[in-house]
Amino acid sequence: MVYAQNPPIFCPLTCLLYCRVAGARLVIDHHSIWSVKTLGGRSPLSRAIGFLERVVSRAADANTAPHGMWARMLEKLGARDVLVYHDYVPKNTRRRDEALRRRMGEGQTLAISSHGGHPLERLEVEASAVGMDRGDGVSLVISGPTEKLERRFAAMSLPPNVRYAGFLEREVYESLKASADFAINITDEPYTLSHVLFEFAASSLPVISSREPVVEELFGDSLLYADSTVDDVAEKVRTLCSGPTRAEWAARAARKQEELTAMHEKEVASLRRLVNG
Repeated sequence: MVYAQNPPIFCPLTCLLYCRVAGARLVIDHHSIWSVKTLGGRSPLSRAIGFLERVVSRAADANTAPHGMWARMLEKLGARDVLVYHDYVPKNTRRRDEALRRRMGEGQTLAISSHGGHPLERLEVEASAVGMDRGDGVSLVISGPTEKLERRFAAMSLPPNVRYAGFLEREVYESLKASADFAINITDEPYTLSHVLFEFAASSLPVISSREPVVEELFGDSLLYADSTVDDVAEKVRTLCSGPTRAEWAARAARKQEELTAMHEKEVASLRRLVNG
């Protein structure tokens, strides 16, 4: 069996030809639908890529998708045996590290954010929103790859209570999530179910998130949603600066993690049956 990833579409297309010759089964993992997300679905190039995606998804023995929205689009393309297989992060077992909190932030409340470098991630909104509430004793630490984010932060004037920490080593990053009070993830990237949302759930962190349909479908009322504006995000930051309110949202995150764990176990079983065919 061959397990190929789309995009790029040329990988599963090549694997399809190989499987036809070798008599192997082909399963395609559609990390996204390239013609829709990257190319917009209207240009001649998008239509050409969309044609190839329809061909390979229909010809494959099975297809997987990271969330329900992509799965439904694949079914409309005529894809066979579509399995939704979400991201998953096991429960964070690390404990709160007070020394790390003092090193990373200032004040009594520590918020964290992590980004990969997509241009539609609203780093400026997050920083400005937390900067408005410095008097409430909140600080924000943002992490992410320097090769994608360093220049962007260099062009910004960060408030004193916001810092970019660069790409953190795994042990530090895991401990930081266990030590933070809440998290922020504001992005206008469409059709995206950010991996960090699963990371934050695994640490029972309250999260201020963008209101994207694909996010709401899975996480429901376990997240505190905000528009991608400084004022709205700042309002939600003030909400989570309240200890009792923060505890309520942390409990919701913990319950969501239990749901995600049960869902993951079922999806792993389904994937194993698919692979063993």
